[in-house]
Amino acid sequence: MTGSVPLPDGTLRSLVYSSEAITRFYQDDLDRLLLQARAHNESVGITGILLYKNDQFIQFLEGPPDAVGELTERIRRDARHTNVRILIDEFTLERQFDDWTMGYQPLKHQSSTVLPGFRDSFADIADAPDALTTGRAAKELALWFRVRAGKPARAA
Repeated sequence: MTGSVPLPDGTLRSLVYSSEAITRFYQDDLDRLLLQARAHNESVGITGILLYKNDQFIQFLEGPPDAVGELTERIRRDARHTNVRILIDEFTLERQFDDWTMGYQPLKHQSSTVLPGFRDSFADIADAPDALTTGRAAKELALWFRVRAGKPARAA
């Protein structure tokens, strides 16, 4: 991932992916997944959030580049989901989710009626034709989650 250019000390890898659940995840399934994720992430210095809606996951991961890379490969091999799409993969020196080994937000199923002017970032990610659109939607979701959780927004 880093090629031959050395990274400055303290560099973090920030990665966002989306995937589709093979079967519906109920609250007990999500609780088990979160317990495992939080224990693992704390042990390797990864923070982030997990969003789940309509059988779609979006996960934000940040931490040491090697640890995020290894976790990403584990996620790709996990049989509980498919269509893993990397939306953002970049380096940073600052965490967005420093207090959460795995923050979680269940997003309720929405009605099929959409109000004029309303945008659904989950739909944007699922239907996006290009990386620019998916990246923008993922960053909007991160901002939305931080604002709802009472964390100050950071410059992108």
